[in-house]
Amino acid sequence: MYITSQASRSVGEALKNLKADAINGYFENRDCSINYYQYNNTSQYIKKYFGGSLQDEIPLYTTNLTKRLIKRISLVYKNAPIRDVDDRYYDLMGSKDHELKMFERIHNLIGTIAVKISWINGKLVRTPILEYEPIFNEDDMINPEAILYRVPHPVDSKMQKADDHYVYWSASEHYKVDAKGNKIHINKKDVNPYGILPFVFIQPDTIIDEHFNVGALDIPECNKQIDIAMTMLQHHIRSAGGQFVINGRVDQNNIEIGLNKVVVLEDGSMSNISSNTNVNNIIEGIKFQLQNVAINHHISFDFGINGNASGVAIKVSNLELLESREDAVENFRMIEKEMFKIEQRVIEVEAGLILDKSFGIDFKEIEFPDPQQEMAQWEFKFKHGLADPADYLMETNPDGFESREDALQFIKDRKIQSGVSGNLLNALKTDPENSNV
Repeated sequence: MYITSQASRSVGEALKNLKADAINGYFENRDCSINYYQYNNTSQYIKKYFGGSLQDEIPLYTTNLTKRLIKRISLVYKNAPIRDVDDRYYDLMGSKDHELKMFERIHNLIGTIAVKISWINGKLVRTPILEYEPIFNEDDMINPEAILYRVPHPVDSKMQKADDHYVYWSASEHYKVDAKGNKIHINKKDVNPYGILPFVFIQPDTIIDEHFNVGALDIPECNKQIDIAMTMLQHHIRSAGGQFVINGRVDQNNIEIGLNKVVVLEDGSMSNISSNTNVNNIIEGIKFQLQNVAINHHISFDFGINGNASGVAIKVSNLELLESREDAVENFRMIEKEMFKIEQRVIEVEAGLILDKSFGIDFKEIEFPDPQQEMAQWEFKFKHGLADPADYLMETNPDGFESREDALQFIKDRKIQSGVSGNLLNALKTDPENSNV
C-alpha cells in the first residue's frame, strides 16, 4: 500500500507517486480522521447510509467523541517538560510546548507525521506536514533523505484560488515544482542553507519496516458507527408512537394527522402498527462500542456509575494507560533530541548563535487529584517547617504568583485587610455598660 522510492529517482517520479490513487486513498482516510477530531462536518460520512425521506424527518445525529478520546491517551505533554539546555535557547524556542502537545495528539490520531523546523520573525516555528512523499536511500527505507510535499493553500475559500505547488527538500537542495514538475527557484542555486534535512518524523513505537504507520484510526471509525447508531436511535424514538396504516381509497380522503386533528375517512379504516424496537438495547450497543474502542487504547471509564473515585483508585484503573505513556515518553525523548540538533543548526544559520550541544529533558509524571491526600501533605510540610503559605500559593497558582515576592506581598496585603476588617468590627460593637441608648 505504501509507496517508497530510491534516492536516485527524479522529483517527477516522486510527484507522480504523491498523486497516486493508493496514497491519495491513504491520505483521505487521514483527512477523515482529522475532520472527526476537529468535529468538522462529520455528517458527510454517514448521510449515504440514510436515504429516502429519513433525512427530511430527522437530522443526522453526530457526536464529538474523537477529540475527547485522543486527548485522554495523549499524556506525554499534558504537563510541560523541563529542558536542560543553553539559556539562550529559551528566548528563541517559540511556542514549542504548545506545538508539541498538538503534534502528539495528531500523531496519536493518524500515525506518522513530518514536522518542519522553520525560522519566522526571529523565533523557531514547527509546522506539521501530513501529506508528503518521502524519498529514501536504498539502504534505509524508514528514514527519508529527502521529502516532497504540497504547499498548503485555502481549499474552502471561494475568493482565493491557487495552483498546486510542491516543495522539495534534501540535505543539499531546496526548491519548488509546479504540478507538471517544472522547477520554481527559491534561491539562485537551489541550495538548502542548513545543510541538513530540517524535518523530524514522528513515528509510533510500533514501527517495524515501513515509513508510514497508522495511529488510532479505530477511534474516528467508532465515532462514525456511533453517529449512525445514534441517528437510528433518534428515528426509533420519533417513531415510538407507531406507524399509521389506512385501508381504503386514500385519494378520496383529505387526510391530516396531528395531536389536535380529527381524522375522518370515507369507505376506509385506520390502524396503528407499533414498533417492536427495544431502544434500551440500542443504547447498550452504543455503550459497548465506546467501551470496546476505549479498552483498545487502555482507557477505563464506567459512565459515572461508581461516582467520584479517589486519586489512587483512578491511578489503578488507568495503570495500562500510564504504562503506555512510559513507552511514548521514551519515543518523544528521542524526538526532542533529534529536533534540538536541527534547531541548533537553524539558529546558527539564521541568528548566528552557536548553542551548547548538551541537551536534557525531564517529562513530568502524571498526578491524579486527591484533595484529602494533598491537604494532608501540605499540613505535614507546614508542621515540620518544610513549606510556608508562600510555597503553597506558588505551587497551586503558578500563573498568579510567578515569584516568591509576589506571594509574600499577597499574604501581607491579606493580613492588612484582615486587620482593618477586625478593627472595623470592634468599632461597631457596642458596650452595654457605656451605652447611652
